[in-house]
Amino acid sequence: MLRSILYSILEQDESTFFHFQKEFRNFRRRDFSEWPYDSLKKVLYSFADHPSAKPLYLILDAMDESEDDDRRDVIQLLCRLCAKENPCNIKAFLASRPLAELNHRIQASHHVIKMQDENTGDISRFADDFLTRDLKLTGKILNEARDYITKYAQGVFVWVRLVRSELLRYAETGYRDSEIFEVLKGLPRELEQFYQRMLNALETGPLRDIRDGIRLFEFVLFALRPLTVEELRDALAVPDDHNSCYENFQQNKIGEIDRRIEHCGGDFLKIRGKPPRKITASRIDRFCSRWNRSIYAPDGSRVLDPGHPTCLEFEVRDER
Repeated sequence: MLRSILYSILEQDESTFFHFQKEFRNFRRRDFSEWPYDSLKKVLYSFADHPSAKPLYLILDAMDESEDDDRRDVIQLLCRLCAKENPCNIKAFLASRPLAELNHRIQASHHVIKMQDENTGDISRFADDFLTRDLKLTGKILNEARDYITKYAQGVFVWVRLVRSELLRYAETGYRDSEIFEVLKGLPRELEQFYQRMLNALETGPLRDIRDGIRLFEFVLFALRPLTVEELRDALAVPDDHNSCYENFQQNKIGEIDRRIEHCGGDFLKIRGKPPRKITASRIDRFCSRWNRSIYAPDGSRVLDPGHPTCLEFEVRDER
C-alpha cells in the first residue's frame, strides 16, 4: 500500500522526487530486489516538510481490504503526518468499514462520517424492496430479515447486493419463507469471507461451468484493456488445443453469452455500459493475491496464467 501511495504522488507531481532521492540512492547501493518497507515509510513521512504551498490530498479507498499489518502502519503514519504543522497542508481521506485500529486512532480533531449512520435508511428500503418484490416475504419474517440485513451491512451496499444475489439464487428452485431467513443468517457477515465463499462455489460447480469460468477469468484478468462482450465470445470460441484449426469457429460461439458470463463468473464478472458493452472483474484478483491462492482447473492447473495457449492464440487471431 505504501508503495502505491508513493507511486501515485510521484506520478502526479514529479517535483516531489527529491523526497525519494536519499532512499533511492541507498536502495541502489545495497542492490535490494525491492524497496525496504522502512525506506518507504521514511519517504512518505518526509512529506511533512515538503516546501510546497500546494495542499497534498491522499485518498485511500477500501482500507478494510488491505493487509492487517500494512494497514495498521499506514493509518499510524498518516495520522502522524496530518497532525504535524507543516506548509504542505496534508489531508488524508480514508474510506473503510469499521475497524478497531482506525477507531483507536481517531481523535477529536479528525472529521468522521460513519456511513452506517448516513445510509441505514437507504439500505433498509433497498432490503425491504427486494425482500417483498422478489421474495414475497411478509409480516414478521419480512421485518426480521430486513432488520438483520440493515444491522450487519454496516453501511456497505456491496454486501447487501451480494446477499440479494445469494437469496435470489437460492429461491430459484422454490423455497419456504422460514428457509430464506435461515439462509440469510448463514451467509458471511464480512466481505472477504463472502468473496471466498463465492470463489469456492466457482471451483466446485459442474465441470462444464468450471472450464468456461476458467477461460473467462483468464481473458478478462489478463487483457490489456477491458474486453467487450463480443470479443469475449470470440475468445471463448478459440479451441483449447492451440494446434486445432478454426473450421468450427462460428459454431463454437456461445449463444446467450450474457447469461453464460453471469453464470460462470458469479458476482465477480460484470457487464457494464452501453454497446459495445465491456466486461470488468471485481476483486477476484485482489483477494486471490491476499489469500495467496489461485483458482484451479479440474486437471489441477492454475487458472490465473496469462501464458495459457488459448490466451496466446486469441491474441494472434485478434492481430490478424
